[in-house]
Amino acid sequence: MEKQEEKNIVKVFVNLNQKWQVGQAILLDENTYKVKTADGQINSFRKDSEYLEVPKQEHRNHKYGFKELQQRLEGAYISYTKLDSNVRNTLAMGKEYLLKTAYGKEGKAKESVRMLQMIYNPNTGSRLDVQIKRKETVKLQDANAYQYQFTKEEYNQMLKEGKTVLFTGTSLEGGKFQKLAYYEPRLNDIRTKSALSTNTMLLGQMLTKDQADAINKGIETKITIKKTRKGPLTYMVSWSPKIEEFITKNLEKAQSQEVGKKELMTVDDLKKKKQPNAAISL
Repeated sequence: MEKQEEKNIVKVFVNLNQKWQVGQAILLDENTYKVKTADGQINSFRKDSEYLEVPKQEHRNHKYGFKELQQRLEGAYISYTKLDSNVRNTLAMGKEYLLKTAYGKEGKAKESVRMLQMIYNPNTGSRLDVQIKRKETVKLQDANAYQYQFTKEEYNQMLKEGKTVLFTGTSLEGGKFQKLAYYEPRLNDIRTKSALSTNTMLLGQMLTKDQADAINKGIETKITIKKTRKGPLTYMVSWSPKIEEFITKNLEKAQSQEVGKKELMTVDDLKKKKQPNAAISL
């Protein structure tokens, strides 16, 4: 795109080679957009093309377009039109949504529970991930994902301690990659999410390998964001794979709160020492 056109660039979603992707577009005329995709391809699309979607201003932060979302949902026999607009927005933003529906079978009402989430793979593009609730809690022998079998220790950490486990999965082609796993009681099953990497951005700054590794292991990590309006700011950072969001604490506030807790404990301890023992043996 030419420099003089930059101010007129808008985010769009296009379907090229049977794969939906994000592009940057400018309006050539009242009926045509010129679109550039991440791989450098430049193509023209008519505004009314079924292979082009220009999101509204309030939807510019979406990771996926509604046209693709509708295709994916209907491919999984889920009605797009019956979903509330807030549910569609949630899915288009790449967040998970627990869908509960009832259906009739042999004269009885049955419940279907499915976790839906749009996910993206650089090689194969995006897809709708559908995870169905198990009838009973997953057993150790069935606790596996991406050709990885969780150990008894990892299984107990997830189910009994509510912890997140970092593991290495393997693709069908033999490629290795890191994933995060935790127990999702709403599905009676193990659920996996992408691990953080050096491609993960925090407050406008990419994580280093050491930072990503530490946070993936559940370690609250001190990170300084170098460029902010107030200058460098330091945070204590952790990650919630369930909601796929960072949890940040301003270091100065966290330290002052910790000092306040210690002072409060000291005062309370002194009060307790001055009080007579009120315990009664029965």
